[in-house]
Amino acid sequence: MPAPVARRLNVVPLRHNDRTLVVASADPVAMEAERELTAIAGRTVQPEVAPPDAIRRTLVTIYPEEPHELPRMLPEDQGDPLVLVVDDEPDARALLRHALEGRGFRVCEASDGTEALARLTGGEEPITLVTLDLTMRELYGLETLRRIRGAVHTAHLPVIAATGSDDPEMELELLAAAADDYVVKPIDPPRFVLRVQAVLRRHGKVLAPLIL
Repeated sequence: MPAPVARRLNVVPLRHNDRTLVVASADPVAMEAERELTAIAGRTVQPEVAPPDAIRRTLVTIYPEEPHELPRMLPEDQGDPLVLVVDDEPDARALLRHALEGRGFRVCEASDGTEALARLTGGEEPITLVTLDLTMRELYGLETLRRIRGAVHTAHLPVIAATGSDDPEMELELLAAAADDYVVKPIDPPRFVLRVQAVLRRHGKVLAPLIL
């Protein structure tokens, strides 16, 4: 869980699995906080009541100081990078939007491959990087990636694929289709942002670190 979110909502992550995130909270009926955490974590949130003082002490322990958080990355000589998040699940898009915007990226969204390709060809502002879910109901992600690579104006566009499978055969398919990187769901937001930054650096995008 990002430190700024934990501090602002005054919650402590306790444990999680593929479907559930358990947090300690002094106010277990705070519906707005629960909805925000659900969107960020991509899991159902289960609060456990804890004293406010205990939560504050724990937050100081596990999130000691702001400078130790992941750096925000911004270009030195142009506007913030614009990332196109492509996924047919609104909660998944919300999770990635929150993670990327928290590190200085701008985000636009597409709910399927057809919409993504239309945005790439008809958008007024160029996309810096695409994150692409592979299991969309409209125009499967792998086919979308192939079409991105097959068009002259998007052939070299950085693309990170998101898949629910860690099957080695899927990795080979993604490499053959020229994905720059891929992540396995459920996505861990801080690691995901680091992968985005690494792909942009490999593509020669000069990024300057700014400590939040």
